[in-house]
Amino acid sequence: MSFPPEFSSTTTYANRYDLDEIDVFVEGNSNNPMFFSIGGLSRVFTFGKHYFTISMLTTENELYQLNSGSRVLFEFKSINNVVLRSDVVEINQRNGLITCFFEILRDPLRTYKEVQDGQGTFIIAASLQNKQTTPADKRIPEKFINAINYRCVYPISIGKNSIGGDSLFITNTTHTTSTLTGQFSFSNNSIPSTGNDPNNGAEYDPSSGVKTTIQKNFDRDTL
Repeated sequence: MSFPPEFSSTTTYANRYDLDEIDVFVEGNSNNPMFFSIGGLSRVFTFGKHYFTISMLTTENELYQLNSGSRVLFEFKSINNVVLRSDVVEINQRNGLITCFFEILRDPLRTYKEVQDGQGTFIIAASLQNKQTTPADKRIPEKFINAINYRCVYPISIGKNSIGGDSLFITNTTHTTSTLTGQFSFSNNSIPSTGNDPNNGAEYDPSSGVKTTIQKNFDRDTL
């Protein structure tokens, strides 16, 4: 089945970053947490809207820290390279928990491809900066300064019609904005990380997000 990608001024489209293709200085390992803790992605995802969380980890034992004021980007892709719609819902200024969503649509919009079952990816990317304690031979090269220079790719499992798969929310609502950004920005001391590092925090204008019921008791993964 194919879908005509005809632009609509009243439909929300996924913003394509192709984060898996950019050149970065640090390539993270989803099995070895460095900067972010991710909750809610360790299950099979069916059609519908799914919520997950992002929180910051302390960088006390890392060579680098998140660049203050820089953007953090994230993107979901299916096994056949279809970008899934995703964005930030809200940021809890008290505990630093960032609630986000992604959506598996029957009509993925802007493409003739269907979302295929199989192993997709969640990609998160950010800008790192050197610490005062970063050794000279480990410092970020000039070409990567103030750029998106860190990426971590995490597998997700898509089974659109799986029996027993997870489908927290099914939506048939009409969207009124043109794009979803899949990003937020960091600012020193604005909200805490999950550790005690004062150099981590995040800020986001919730007026551009969607207020909704949050799924509790996420399973925890880190990247």
